[in-house]
Amino acid sequence: MKWGTGVLAATLLAMGSGCAHQSAGLSAETQTRLTQTQGAYLTGATAGLGRASVLNKTDFIWGLDFSPRQRRVAYTRLGSRSYFLSIWSLESPPRLLADPTINPYEFDVEGVAFSPDGSLVATASRDGAVRVFDAATGEARGVRITEEPLSVVAFHPEGRWLVVGSVKGLITVLAVDGLVHASEERGHEGPVSALAFAPDGTLYSGGWDKHVRAWDARMEAVSSHEARTRFERASGSAVVSGSVNGKAMGSFALDARVPAIVVTSEVATAAGIDVASLKETVDVPGALGTTQARLARGQFLRFKSLVVRDVDVAVCDACVPQGLRGVLGAPFSQRVSVAFDEVHKEVRLTLTSGAPEGSAPVETLVLAARSDFTFPAYVSDVTVDARGQRLGVGLSEQKPERDRAVYERERQGFEEPQGPFNAGAVVDAATGKVLHKWPVHRGVVSTAAISPDGRSLISGGWDKQVHLFTEGESSARGTHSFDWAVRRVRFSPEGRWVGVAAWTPQVASSSGESDPSAVLLDVRYAEGATVVAPGAAAAQ
Repeated sequence: MKWGTGVLAATLLAMGSGCAHQSAGLSAETQTRLTQTQGAYLTGATAGLGRASVLNKTDFIWGLDFSPRQRRVAYTRLGSRSYFLSIWSLESPPRLLADPTINPYEFDVEGVAFSPDGSLVATASRDGAVRVFDAATGEARGVRITEEPLSVVAFHPEGRWLVVGSVKGLITVLAVDGLVHASEERGHEGPVSALAFAPDGTLYSGGWDKHVRAWDARMEAVSSHEARTRFERASGSAVVSGSVNGKAMGSFALDARVPAIVVTSEVATAAGIDVASLKETVDVPGALGTTQARLARGQFLRFKSLVVRDVDVAVCDACVPQGLRGVLGAPFSQRVSVAFDEVHKEVRLTLTSGAPEGSAPVETLVLAARSDFTFPAYVSDVTVDARGQRLGVGLSEQKPERDRAVYERERQGFEEPQGPFNAGAVVDAATGKVLHKWPVHRGVVSTAAISPDGRSLISGGWDKQVHLFTEGESSARGTHSFDWAVRRVRFSPEGRWVGVAAWTPQVASSSGESDPSAVLLDVRYAEGATVVAPGAAAAQ
């Protein structure tokens, strides 16, 4: 089916409720049970894709996710100058709840995920920030700037932790409360393309290194007197990322020649320091000579899990190299030993006195490698079924990277080739064996999502196509065409709908509207589809 502007209004009118109509193939009894049973989902052979609700036909849509409990969907969209997080309630018809700004348009925002209880939405951006929003109001609840550009995000099933993946392969665990760094693993070489938790807490990560890895997520006691962090060379010094008082993040130069720990006034204010009320001063050399800087005593510095307490901080804008937010001078080097790993561009920071007196290792969530599945193609996406037994994997023989050559081929109307691993695949989560594979896309397969019951798969690609498959069938049960590249597809938690995030051509119009880019599709089921309750799902 081709989405034309002429049928758009009629489609929405025919939908009426947007999402409240009876799904094809479901009896009234089945639909009632599905609606009234928390955590239930449909199982059965899919029969096709039905009517749609169009949520956006103006912007490029990048990432999309459904709320596990509340009837909500969220997606990240690129506006004229900023990225936004659009949160919708799936009412009759769908209602926009909030549309907060995320970050400037220069930094792509691909990662979006709801918390298990549906109360929060997290985003992961190429600016290195993970941001958390209230899912009902869009109010910002927290932000943490990490060391590397971010691509994906996922919440742990317990809701206390979230995990982000970077474009350089780093997987980082953060506590939802305060977004405090918990642990990390260098999980992939190159971009982490997907993160998905199974109900038992197993994490599956996919990457452009052609691997899907399974991780045990478990609580362990972790020492807080050392940390490994990335560094760069700038202004003649090594530069590391950290925070002051757990509030003000920034880049700090390591320079033992400076007789103080120095921060800019902007950092001091963000850290909760009332600069105007400071009475003590300290002499700090700078580019323009010695400056009497105001001194704030009894602050603390955080570098991932390492906390350096009871430090005195001088506030001086002229004493900090341009582009940085502070200098870690002699008082820091006297308390923290620094060891550089030039190969991995990391530095190990260790308290010279060991752990502070009376302190104990902190219980936190860590990742331990369990399995490693290798594929003959780039892994663009990974999802998990409701039982944690099957994965939906997007595979692409071409690197899923949009460069100038890709745009030129699209402009010229070049048709990308099919290939045995330009495909969506159903994969056994325990062994990595490909159970079903459908290589029907031309060129990059950018996304694939498995149904809650693990029997069906929907895939999308840069060939502008979305295909729905059911196990045992060689051809698609349903297909929809879009006007530009498809970025993400996701099944709703109960399996009744599929959400599609796509790009839309930019056209000159008074309204700014183009073709559909954020769309909900109705999943049709063959006769005999039934409802699986949460307890029954765990027992299967």
